[in-house]
This record gives sequence, C-alpha cells and structure tokens, in this order.
Amino acid sequence: MADTRTPEVLPVELASRLTEFARSCKAAARAVSLYPGQHPAIASSLTRLVDATGRLTAGGPLQLQVRQHTLLIGKAGLAKPDQAVSELADLLHAHLIGALTVNLGVDASSWRTLLLLLARPHDEVRADGGIAHLWVTAGGPSVEIREIDYAEVLREKKGEGATLDDIIASALGGAQVQLDDENIEALLALLGDPARLDEFMARLDTAASERGMDAKTAAVLKLLQNVASRAKDINPQQLETTLRQLGRVTARLTADDMLQLLARRNTEGGAGETAGAVLERMDDVDLAKFVAGSVIAERGATARLAHAFQALVPDTDRQRRLLALAEDEVAASTLGAEASFDELWGKVESMVTSYTDANYVTEAYGRELWSAQTTAVDVERTHDDPPDRVAGWVATVSDGALRGLDHQLLEDLLAIEQDPARWRDVAETTVSHAEDLVRVGHFDAAWRLADAVIRHAQIDPARVAHLAQVLQRFGRGSFMKHVAAHLRSADDDAFARFERLCQAIGTPVIAPLAEVLSAEQDARSRRRLRDVLVGFGAQGRDVVQQLMNAPNWEVRRTAAFLLREFGGSEGLRELIPLLTDSEPLVQREAVQGLVFNGSNEAAAILVQALGTVSGRARQTLVAELTSIRDTRASPLFCYLVRNLKRSKHAQVYLSAVEALGTFADPDVVDTLKVALHRGDWWAPLLTRKARAAAAGSLRRIGTPQAVDVLKTAAATGSRGARAAARAQLAQGE
Repeated sequence: MADTRTPEVLPVELASRLTEFARSCKAAARAVSLYPGQHPAIASSLTRLVDATGRLTAGGPLQLQVRQHTLLIGKAGLAKPDQAVSELADLLHAHLIGALTVNLGVDASSWRTLLLLLARPHDEVRADGGIAHLWVTAGGPSVEIREIDYAEVLREKKGEGATLDDIIASALGGAQVQLDDENIEALLALLGDPARLDEFMARLDTAASERGMDAKTAAVLKLLQNVASRAKDINPQQLETTLRQLGRVTARLTADDMLQLLARRNTEGGAGETAGAVLERMDDVDLAKFVAGSVIAERGATARLAHAFQALVPDTDRQRRLLALAEDEVAASTLGAEASFDELWGKVESMVTSYTDANYVTEAYGRELWSAQTTAVDVERTHDDPPDRVAGWVATVSDGALRGLDHQLLEDLLAIEQDPARWRDVAETTVSHAEDLVRVGHFDAAWRLADAVIRHAQIDPARVAHLAQVLQRFGRGSFMKHVAAHLRSADDDAFARFERLCQAIGTPVIAPLAEVLSAEQDARSRRRLRDVLVGFGAQGRDVVQQLMNAPNWEVRRTAAFLLREFGGSEGLRELIPLLTDSEPLVQREAVQGLVFNGSNEAAAILVQALGTVSGRARQTLVAELTSIRDTRASPLFCYLVRNLKRSKHAQVYLSAVEALGTFADPDVVDTLKVALHRGDWWAPLLTRKARAAAAGSLRRIGTPQAVDVLKTAAATGSRGARAAARAQLAQGE
C-alpha cells in the first residue's frame, strides 16, 4: 500500500545539492529542446548539470523518488518547496517515472539523450513503449528509470495489498519493493509452509527465466533485504528468527543461483550484508534441502554444486551429517527408487566432498585463481594510476561505449552465423533493436544496423530468402513516422543508407512512405521522400494506385503526384476520379499529372473531363488549365488548340493559344499557324479574338519560322488573318 506518512526533511547540504541539480536540469532541458545540437548553450548547460550530478552522487548512487510537485531522497524531502524541484518532479511524473536512480559517471551525452526523451510529448513516448523502454535503448546503466505501474496504483486506490505476483514483478523489474506489515506477515507465513514456498520459488524461477541468469539472484537479494529490513523495524527482537526463516528461500535455489548469491554476500550495501547474514544462519535442514534439490534436478552432483557446498559448509564433519540428511530426502524422491541409486549417491558424496580443479588447471594457475577469489582490491583506494588513464578506463564503460559494443556484437553475429534459420533470428533481433533506435532518434546507428543486415544477407542466397520478411517491420507506419524529421538534417551518406533500406524492403514500404510524405512540410525532407518513392518506378505504380481511395486527402494528393512522376501512360485513367475530387488541391495535382504527362491520351482525358464535369470541379479544372505556363505543358496546349471546340470552351482555348507564345519549338509554331488561319463564320467575335491571340503568340516567339508565318498570313491569308498578322508585324517593327 502507498506510504502516506509525512516525508522527513533532508539535511541542509543534501537539500542544497538537490536544488542545484534540479535547477541545472531545468536549464539544460530548456537548452536541448530549443537549440540545435551544436549550440554552445547546450554544451555549457550540460556541463553544469554534470557537475551538479557529480556533487549529488559524491557518496555513491542516488535514488530520487518522484512524487507530485516534489522529489524525495530516501524518505526525505525539502523543508520548503522549491520551484525548480517541483517543475522537475512534474516533468518526470508526467512521463510516469516513479523513481530515478543516478549512478556515478553520468556524462553530458547521456543527460542530453534523456532530456530529449523528456521533451517529447507524453502520449508519443508511451506509444513508443514508454520512457523506461526507450531509455534502455537510448541511454545506458548510468541512469535507471522505474516507470509507474498504473495497475499497482489502482490496486492501492482500492486498498488492496500487493500480491506475491506483484512483488515478483517489482523485484525482477528493478523496483524497490515496498512491503507493509500485512505483506510481511503474509511472506513470513509463506516461509512456514514448504508447499507454498516451493510454488512461490517456482513462479519466481519462471518469471526470471526470460530476463537473464542474474535476474533471479537480484530479485532474491531484494526480497531478502526488504523482508529483513521491515521485519527489524516491526520487531527488532524477531530479526534473528526472520533471518533463519529466510534461509528456507535460499534452500530452494539452484547451484548456479547459489553461487551468484555467494559471490554477492557481504558486499557493500544492505542486500549483500543481508545475504551474508541469511547464508550464515542456514540450518542443517535447509542446507540438506539445497543439496537434495540440486541432485534431483541434475540427476547427480555437478562441479557448481560442489563449489557452493564447500563454500557454505567448510567443516568436514558437518558435511558428512548434511549429506546423510540429503541422502534421505533424495531417496524419498523418484530418483531413490532407481536400481543405480546407491552408485549415484556414492558419486555425489565423492564429488561434493573432494572436488578439485587439479585435473584441469596447473598448480600456479590454481593459486592465482584462488587469490583472485579471496583477495579484494579496493580500486578507490589505489592511487598509482594517472587521471588520464583512469578517465580512459571510465570512458570504456560509458553509456555510448556500451551501446557501441551492443551494435558491434550484433554486426559480428550477423557476420559469423552460418545457419540460415539462426541467422534470421539474429537479423530479427538486430532489426528490432534498430527500430527502437529510430524511436529515440538514433537514426545513423539504426541505418548502419539495417545496412549490415542487408549487406550480410546478400552474401548467401539462403539468407536473402529471409531478408524481406525480416525487414517488413521497417515498413510499418509507426516506424516511418519518425523518418521525416531525420531526413531534414541527415547527410548524403545517411540518406543513401535509408534509400538502400527502402529498396530492400520493396513495395510494402511505399504506402507508409506516401503517408509520411503527405504530412511532411519541410522542403528537403519532401524532396528526399519523393526521390525514394520515384525510385521504385513502375514497380510502385500498382501500390500507389491503391492509395487513390484513401480517406486522407493528403494521401490522395501524394498518390496523384507519384503517378505523375512515374511517367508513362499506365495509370492515367486512375487519375480521372481525382479530377472531380472534393478537395481542390487533390484535383489540382491530378490535373498537373495529366498536363505534364505529355501524351495525347492524357490530353484526351482532360478534353473529355472539360465536357463532362460541372460546378466547382469545372471551375477548378479551368482555373488550373488557364494558369499553367510550364514548358512540359506544351504538348497539351498544342492538342487543345487543334482538337478543342473553342466555341464551347473559349476561355480554355484562348488561354492555350496565349500560353503557346512562351514556347518556341516547331510544333508550337505549326499549331499557332492553324489557329491563325482558322475561322468560324458563325462566331466572328471569337474568331477575331483567337486570330489576334495566335498572331500575338507568334510575335512573342519571334523565331524566323514564326515571323515567316506572320508575313505569309499578312500577304496571302484571309481578311481576318491578314488584319491580325499585319497588326502584330506593325507592333514588332
């Protein structure tokens, strides 16, 4: 249940350091969100933050508990509210951060990465997996984040205590388990029930199996520390009894887990000291239970069991007593019913009591190994290394260096794995990690990993068969939505890697890329997205045609643009419905797609549309046709002048004649010659306007061919043609 007690007050010096840290963090957060990465304000503010962090963690790693409007260290807070602390607490709380553990050696790069994540919208961060998940990818061990579990919050509001499953999940997730008196009593009652304790440990083992070999040991350490600590607070006289009862938990560990626990006992910190105290108080029954459980699980004794047993029980006489107790327990199991049990147990006794490494290592190596196990070197007290050497060592374990090692490991695995099925698994892991890198803005690293997958796949045809499936997740919209921002500032090499990735994914990437392009406003990013999409050529035409009916008008507009860029006559008829689209910008893009196509088929579609559409759609169509002056529209205007019924579409016809005056190729001159000599006796006013427009366009072109047409018309043409030509020749003179 939630702790509702009034927080204690921090010592003055620690409170001052916390306030300084919060103010530095606030200033750095503002700088990284407002300025580009190389701005000097970012470097100076991050330097101050690193210095403040160093003073705050001078005594070791520090955990900040996040509450609304305040931060706590341990259970203590500021005596008086501070605005910077309150604002930092609210920022962390908004991202569902319940606790923040700051370790030694946090550098400026790590702080900048974390502050950039905190600057993103809360819902966007949650949609990408949450702040803790993103920090695992973007950051490193220098800062540990515990996210608020809202399921736990709801349980607290209902007044329910934490269940055993909740405790297991918290312990495995890196959280500090908070147990009230009822929880302590429940766990102590569990320790007294062997069947329920076995069930609890089995559930813990199952939950820990997916998190790595050290997860269970870490969880057990936390449980031991919390139970012992709270039991001491509740009833100090019962601490000794509680420690002996906790030995029943360690008796259920495997030999590997026990060795992990032994390695951490008596280390600095409450968990290690508690583990040492519990192991020292394990009674004969618990130790025999541990040996028997390991023998039953392994169907014999292992070197790991021998190491653990000799470390727990160095006395030879006690070893014999414990083995006798363990033999009785193993004999009561299914293993004891086997005919070879006596032989098996003889080997167990011989193994665990006389195991030695002499057959495997030299005597000198054994002495060195024993010295390394028994001699602790306090690095902090050793001052014979110069500062630059120490700084170099520290740099090798920084967050950036560790991320680099992760990436190098993935690339090495891609290179050395020969089995196609296992290579596919490695590639999927690599792509999944690259996807997480994109979510946190590490695009260059993501493209390098994706490029490595593509490069190593092409070495073996059996790998190529898995490549398309592996890269499919890159084509998802949730991934592509982050791409546009990166392309605004990415260099040419990074863009080339991204382009290779899109080509490797194939046509499934076209639709999400088109959606990204439709929403992008930056000119450079739009140009690059267009280049990638146009690069698919005819292969992408079928996919783009499917976007014509998209509910988003911006997607329909982008589809029309792409069909125009693909060129050719295929897909032109797909543009016909967009000529009457409800959105004028979509209609305009469709018109331009037909105009710039340059084919007679495209021109015929426009002429047909002029005769069939009406209302606002016709107004938009006419306005677009009469305003285009692009040289690519020359074939269309020639087609309109030669084929359009000018009495029905006078405005479009006259605009086409005038537009041809901006071009100078021979086809244009021939078309204007036709318009100059064409006459309709039933429309004398329109004929006069058309001839004047044709003669004016020829004069503006001004080439010898155009001038000859005017001179010939002035001398031998009809009366109307002569008048129009002579008027333009007079203006020219």
